[in-house]
Amino acid sequence: MKPSVRVAPFTTEGTRGLWVVTWRITNDGDEPIRLLSAQHPHSQFRTPETKIDREIAPGSDTTVALPVQFTESPGVTVENPFLILRFRDSAEWRLLARVRVTAGPSGEPLAGQAVVVTAQEVLRP
Repeated sequence: MKPSVRVAPFTTEGTRGLWVVTWRITNDGDEPIRLLSAQHPHSQFRTPETKIDREIAPGSDTTVALPVQFTESPGVTVENPFLILRFRDSAEWRLLARVRVTAGPSGEPLAGQAVVVTAQEVLRP
């Protein structure tokens, strides 16, 4: 059964070139999940794969803070950047959380209010 995981729009801290975005991840399912890794693979919103080893109990949430390479000029909108989370329950999953990102007045990444989440089971040969 596909897990029920919710991702809220990220918040941002830092200064130009040293941005950290924090995502709130909620386990809306009935079983615990274990986060394994996170990354932002988009060329304009990038974080290399970061290992995580954290359990989220059913009905609970956690935050994931990631440094992000983001150097856009104020007002520029980046289409289709996303967060990839790998996690495990009884199977291993890859979750994609897509969000629109706009550069704020100081060039900081600002998340749009809508986050589209899809999850796929990672099949092993």
